[in-house]
Amino acid sequence: MLSRSHVLSSFVLRRQARAFTTVNRPVAKGWRKYAQQFRDKPASYMTTFAVLHEITAIVPFPVIYYMLDHVSWEVPVPEEAVAEGNRIMNKLRTRYGYEPLEPQNRVMVNLATTYAIVKVLMPVRVMASVTLTPFFAERLVGPVLVSVRRWFKRS
Repeated sequence: MLSRSHVLSSFVLRRQARAFTTVNRPVAKGWRKYAQQFRDKPASYMTTFAVLHEITAIVPFPVIYYMLDHVSWEVPVPEEAVAEGNRIMNKLRTRYGYEPLEPQNRVMVNLATTYAIVKVLMPVRVMASVTLTPFFAERLVGPVLVSVRRWFKRS
């Protein structure tokens, strides 16, 4: 039979171990409601976050590209590099049936600049996705999943 001190010490150890897990870590006051919702429906929240993260990457891409193209702001890239890049891209474009670019065309430079800007904005995109996830998970994804489940139960 276990002694009282052994039982007490194992209780204390389990309690200390539980205190260091992330699941039981205290959540900031404003986020407690969302943390509980996440615990109840983690798949819905993770899916919503992933979709929002991708949307925040795809939607700004054409906006930034056309803004760069419209403003006619030229990224300082040597003309030889632009001509060489266009030569390589022209090989690919002609292979797949597209018309070649002019040697000094800056489309590829604008595309690369747009890609870099979207990547630099990643911390902003992640914060926007984290902030919007609870709203979209509860208001959009949850009701859609409920209706899909009902539809499959009827079938």
